[in-house]
Order: sequence, then structure tokens, then C-alpha cells
Amino acid sequence: MTKRIGRLLGLTLALCLIASCSGRKSSDFIAEGTISGAANQMLYLEETISEEPRLIDSVRLDKQGHFSFRSEGHSYPMLYRLRLGEQHIPFAADSARRFSITAEGARLFDSYRITSPEDYNKQIQEVCRLSTATSRQLEPIVQEAWANRLNADSARARSSELIAALKKQLTERFIYADPKSPAACFALLQTIGSGSYFSPLNPDDAAAFAAVATAYDTFYPEAPYAALLKKAALQARAIKRGSCVIDEPDYELPQQPEVVAYPELSYPDRTGRKVSLKELAAQGPTLVSFTSYAEPWSPELVAELRQLQQAHPELRIYEVSVDADSYFWKNATRTLPWTTVHDAEGRSLGLYNVQHLPSFYAIRGGDLQRLSSPSAFYR
Repeated sequence: MTKRIGRLLGLTLALCLIASCSGRKSSDFIAEGTISGAANQMLYLEETISEEPRLIDSVRLDKQGHFSFRSEGHSYPMLYRLRLGEQHIPFAADSARRFSITAEGARLFDSYRITSPEDYNKQIQEVCRLSTATSRQLEPIVQEAWANRLNADSARARSSELIAALKKQLTERFIYADPKSPAACFALLQTIGSGSYFSPLNPDDAAAFAAVATAYDTFYPEAPYAALLKKAALQARAIKRGSCVIDEPDYELPQQPEVVAYPELSYPDRTGRKVSLKELAAQGPTLVSFTSYAEPWSPELVAELRQLQQAHPELRIYEVSVDADSYFWKNATRTLPWTTVHDAEGRSLGLYNVQHLPSFYAIRGGDLQRLSSPSAFYR
């Protein structure tokens, strides 16, 4: 679904608020239909392009489950959802549209049918179906990793394979096929748990962000989120540039104030106190981990690091989060026993020539070594 959009973009998409419209304007869109088996339950219409869904309107279903919503439309498409309890139906709408939706209350998402004059709502349904199927396949892998029934490297490999297959379908069938479609934007913003399939922190996703941002900047420049999509695309391109310094000889790494065998890092921890990597590494062998807690592989990585530190209590871990949302970062790291710091701007990625997330480095006696995985520290 399309919540926590700011974590998938590596930033919060703050939008203009859309108020419910009680008048019958020609620009209004109408969503109506029937949800069987849900008599007298509350149905909510919510806007879902912001970080948290915004309530637009609500209605109590009658005995037959009938409903009708009328809300202000725009010259650009917006993403919405119908919510019944914890179940959702996603759709997009702009001005002067009328469509109907039918579903069963007990299995809202799996059963819904939408009749719409635009193809993009059927595409959104297909995107959601593909994303949900992948999420359901990933859940048991994560659970097995947490329960130590599956090796962390194996779990990561299996998860990466599933995610890569999904992203290939989403980019080829929806994002690159018609980047100005709301289905392309919807595909780009797909989430899993607290993470996102596409991220501006991933250099491989830069082209997808650029495609959608360029299309929206061209066709819907008046949309309140067009400039923010463009900003996310520029961030993705900047990170991609920073991760390809070998291919760009004109790029120079920032100079350090003193000569050391590895670049110094000093970023705030959860308490706001800046922690020096140099000082931590001076105390003994140190693993440096660059991560994003919003990514779907993060729980597996946390489990692997816990196991590694339990097996090797002498090991110090300096984990650098490049999550844009500081509140989310603090919440995700509140129980971690190692040093975790926050680099919201991602400057440390360029210093260490980080080419993908997660990335790992070993520091022993002042020497720096790139690792393929955390467990490679003791191989």
C-alpha cells in the first residue's frame, strides 16, 4: 500500500491539504459502490500521497453496504484509498470522474472490483496485487531469520531475489511504460513493513525516480508534490554519483582535517551526542555498517549483527543510518546494543565510496577493509 511514503523517498512528501467538498462542483469526482457483508460499518475516504493517510470523508454503510463519496478533484491525479477497519482499497482520481467499486467486507482487498473509465486504476490494482504477493513471500523468510532457523546470508539472498523480480516487473510494466501515470507513482511508492521497495538511497533506483519526477514535472507541474518528487530524484542522482567515484575521476573526496588510515566520521547518536568513529575504533576491532532501517532487509541485518556481537563481545559496531526520517531512525534503534548514528544527508556514503546498502567495513589497528558481509569480519 502507499503509506509511509516519505521513508520509500528518503524524505517526507508534505502536501497541501485537500478538504472535503460538500458542494456539487463540476470538478468533483464521485466514488460509489457496494461492500457486502459490512452493514452499519464505517467506511473512510483517505488521501494517501502524504506520509500519513489524511481523512477526507466518511460514511456509515447502509444495510446493503451502499456508499457514495463526492470530493474535490484536480487537474492532476491524486492517490486515495477506501478504508474499512484495517483493510484498504487503493485508487487514483482527478477531476470530473465517476467510478464504482464493489467488494466483500470480510476480504476487502482480495475481492474488490473497480469500474473506471481510466486504465490506471486497473493498473494500480495489479501493482498492489504484485506487491502484496511479494510481501507475503518475504514474511516467512524474515520470521525464519529472526528465529535463527535461516542463515542471514541465505535470507538476504532469497529476499533480494524476490525484491529484484518485483521491481523488474514494476519498472518495466508501469514506471517506464508510462511514467506520468498515477500507476507509475503508485508503483514507485510501494512499501513492505516499515520499508520501501524503491529508495533514493539505492543507486539502482535513481533512473526510476528520475523517470517519474520528470514526467510529473512536465505534465503536472501544478501538482503540489511534483517538486518534491523532483527533489527525491535529484537526491537519488547525487547518491548515485557519490557511489561511482571510480567511474568519475573528476570527483574528489572531501579532505579530512588530519591524516588517518580511514575517513573520520562523527555523527549524533540517539541522545544527540556526536560519536567519533576514530575514538571508538581506538578501543578495539570495529565493524562499520552503513544502513537504512526503512529497507525491507533491515530486520535480517539487525538479527545478524546481534548474533555476531553475542558471539564476539569484543567487537565494536559503528552503524551509520542514512534514513531521512530521524523519528523513525530513533524508534527503530531504541533497543540496539551497539553504537548507531544518524547521517540524514548521506555525506558519509561518499567518504567511504559506498556503492550499495547495506555496506560493511572492518577497522583493525587503524587499517580499513571492505567486507562482503558482517560475518566476513572473522573469516
